[in-house]
Amino acid sequence: LEGHGREDILPDTDISRTVGWFTSQYPVLLDIGRDHALSGRIKQVKESLRHIPNKGLGYGIWRYLSESGQAVGQQADAQHLGQRQAFAESQVSFNYLGQFDQDLQNSDMRRSPYSIGSVVSDRTKMKYALDVSGIVTNGVLELDIRYNGKAFRKDTVHMLANLLKSNLLEMIEHCVTQEQTELTPSDVLLKGLTLEQLDTIKEQTKTVGELENVYPLTPMQKGMLFHSLMNAETGVYFEQATFDLEGHFE
Repeated sequence: LEGHGREDILPDTDISRTVGWFTSQYPVLLDIGRDHALSGRIKQVKESLRHIPNKGLGYGIWRYLSESGQAVGQQADAQHLGQRQAFAESQVSFNYLGQFDQDLQNSDMRRSPYSIGSVVSDRTKMKYALDVSGIVTNGVLELDIRYNGKAFRKDTVHMLANLLKSNLLEMIEHCVTQEQTELTPSDVLLKGLTLEQLDTIKEQTKTVGELENVYPLTPMQKGMLFHSLMNAETGVYFEQATFDLEGHFE
């Protein structure tokens, strides 16, 4: 995947006035799991992307310093110096450029109607066999697919594009028909939850309303849970008070 690289990671570093290309590129293995339902696949992919540390920023440092024999932050052992690690090279690249015209609606600036010509030299060597880039303009998502003609036939890429379009339309139709947003583990404060565990919590709490968040226990709550699980009959943390009321009660 390719990202803009301008992530808010270092709190004391302001790059808002910095001119430059901060592109971050990092490999991602998307595992859709065994769930054949569309909603389950969407959630699984979402969680896979959310688990990437710092949105991929830092992978380049790890990759190239490690490859040259240097461990990040420390000197590698002498016996490991000079050894080159094998890295799996991605064959597919996906770059979502975002929505470029969202800030122009209330601005005096407009996008130029004139072509800027080719942005990449015809002699540029393609790094990936398949290169997909997406952008939203005027509320419309456009996907551009570039491919290596020595790796794929034109009709193969056309078939891929049609399948991609039909799957996107299926996902959009599924999402817009949902009455409410469905939470996944990365949306709640309790870390380490799996999709299955969160679904169990949703099932257990559906009688009291919509699940909004899941919080970790406080230290005192952990102690109360511990004693309760250790001995369900214990009177620790369990107190009762009774009162006899006489007369009019308001």
